[in-house]
Amino acid sequence: MTQTIKHTPPRFWLLAAAVLLVAVAASWLVAPRIVIGLLAGGVWNLVSLWCLSRLLNAWVTPHASRLRALGWLLVKFPLLYVLVFLLLRAPSVSLVGFSLGFTAVLAVAMGWCILRSQRMMVPSHGR
Repeated sequence: MTQTIKHTPPRFWLLAAAVLLVAVAASWLVAPRIVIGLLAGGVWNLVSLWCLSRLLNAWVTPHASRLRALGWLLVKFPLLYVLVFLLLRAPSVSLVGFSLGFTAVLAVAMGWCILRSQRMMVPSHGR
């Protein structure tokens, strides 16, 4: 029996972007200096999760392509991590803001996974 992995639905990406925008708006009122870091951390984590989902899909689907998986692996790890290293060296990017943006998107991703796993475990009420 083969099983295919579905791509992450657009609702997740919209929810994560909305949470990020709310966090940016809230931090704009409290600490404007953190806004650039918060946006950078959130966007970086969104891109990282997107690449990871593509990598996993290319790796474990029945029609898996090793070349495609290797391509996503090269985008995800060396390219994104060099980018974040250069980004965090910029004086205008706050490390605290970056961490908050990263954590906000990660919390949404974890919540999404928890809700989906609970939805799969709930038995149907029809008999």
